[in-house]
Amino acid sequence: MSDNDYWENAYESREYEHWEFSYPSPELVALAAARVPRRNASVLDVGCGGGTDAIFMAQCGFRVTGVDISASALRIAQKRAEEALVEADWRRGNVLELPIDDESVDFVTDRGLFHLIEDRDRPRYASELFRVLKNRGRALIRGASRESAQDRFNPITEEAISRHFSASRFKRGPLLPIPLFSVEGFIDARIVMLQKTGHYDPHRNSAGSKSNNVP
Repeated sequence: MSDNDYWENAYESREYEHWEFSYPSPELVALAAARVPRRNASVLDVGCGGGTDAIFMAQCGFRVTGVDISASALRIAQKRAEEALVEADWRRGNVLELPIDDESVDFVTDRGLFHLIEDRDRPRYASELFRVLKNRGRALIRGASRESAQDRFNPITEEAISRHFSASRFKRGPLLPIPLFSVEGFIDARIVMLQKTGHYDPHRNSAGSKSNNVP
């Protein structure tokens, strides 16, 4: 089964409810309360799933785009957004080839996606974040620690962050412990804030602009 088929089935069968979360991520709420990102910023939620975090950010007045590989997840997110009376731009796509224009995003939020990406694909993930973020744009990444990874996740570690988010492209904050909540409890996780430094040059990179809107 391909990754696309797996996630499509997970949302169609309601398996996603095992990792669903009823409230927006507390760390994201704290940042919004502190006005990070800035007012009217463009926010990208990668691996947005059913849209809980993306909808919260839209309620806070940000311009929000949610990207997920599952069309079923995006339908759930769209329905929830309509019920919440907010608008977001839902796009189907893979984080390794984001359907987002170059340097168009102020803030990226990743709740539990980076820890699903294998080592061979992590350089591409980092390159895509660098491509879509504006200069000095930020990315908030959180996911399973080594202690809670077991066989399910590729953990977020100091070594992984240092290797894939080089100092020539990103200024990084400390890697800190945090609980990652779901309706079934929480796992021990890690969180890090990254800030892009410099500009993306399409002539020196293989990834170009993407613009595949998906209803």
